[in-house]
Amino acid sequence: MTTAVFIKTPKGIEEVETKANGLAMIQRWVLISIDGKRTFADLKTLPRVNDLEGILTFLETGGYITPVSTPTSVGSDMVKQAPNTTLSIFRPLPATFDPKTFGMAKHFMINTLNAFCGSYGATALVRSIDQCQTHEELRALFDRWHEDIANTRQGQKQGKDLQKKLLDVL
Repeated sequence: MTTAVFIKTPKGIEEVETKANGLAMIQRWVLISIDGKRTFADLKTLPRVNDLEGILTFLETGGYITPVSTPTSVGSDMVKQAPNTTLSIFRPLPATFDPKTFGMAKHFMINTLNAFCGSYGATALVRSIDQCQTHEELRALFDRWHEDIANTRQGQKQGKDLQKKLLDVL
């Protein structure tokens, strides 16, 4: 397990959005941090994570995460993840970089954070989004963006719609 890289399953994504299963704070923190790229060593650096292997085992057996190299169900499609790929909920990237679509995704993320979290509520994340130069960099911030939005009252009401709109261009 110490060499495995994990991604969230649809159940894991839903848990991040809804907090429906009442995970312990540390389990939830690890789940949110799983992005299909972070290694065991990367996750081990998270603060207050004393039993990472136990938490990963719990999340895997609970159906919240799966190793990157195994098929995972997204909607009704089965997607085979290769190591170091982004989460399979994203659309395929165009063959050539489209600055218009990239700009739309970037501005959508920044504007929704400012609207839902306030000008100072997500300053560090807004700064990180603003510095992104590629779709891959934006995609790496998707979970953080979604978590910040979902932690607001309006975000709980509109989160799924906002997520869908962003995924259409991201």
